[in-house]
Amino acid sequence: MLEVSREMLAKGTRAGLKTTWELAKVVVPTAMLVAVFKASGLLGSITDFFAPYMGLFGLSGEAAVVLFSGYLVNLYAAAGSIMALSLAPKEIAILAVMLTFAHSLLVELPISRKAGSPLGYVLIVRMGCSLGAGLLLGVILS
Repeated sequence: MLEVSREMLAKGTRAGLKTTWELAKVVVPTAMLVAVFKASGLLGSITDFFAPYMGLFGLSGEAAVVLFSGYLVNLYAAAGSIMALSLAPKEIAILAVMLTFAHSLLVELPISRKAGSPLGYVLIVRMGCSLGAGLLLGVILS
């Protein structure tokens, strides 16, 4: 039987708090920024512009904020955006799959290039898979 000691609890608590802090540093500011955009009306302009394109995936215009947050920053920024918006579960599912294929591109593409992968090829494959999966799921879940 596993015996739980005070030391184990303390170590686990420290690790959990450290992880929570690391995630909160991205999620909270992103959620706040999206909320400010929403309150100022700027979010409406952005989502109106992207609505026709996002409709191809069965998504609302607001989903563009989540998609670009995930593509350009990271998945935690996308999660912060989702928290600040009122997206349907279907939209969240489609976005999750799309972002599985392509996320954190500003960080990961240079790493891929340093590893010797052709940058254009990696970008085309990742974005192609992301957009293709989004189109497919948009049709299936509609």
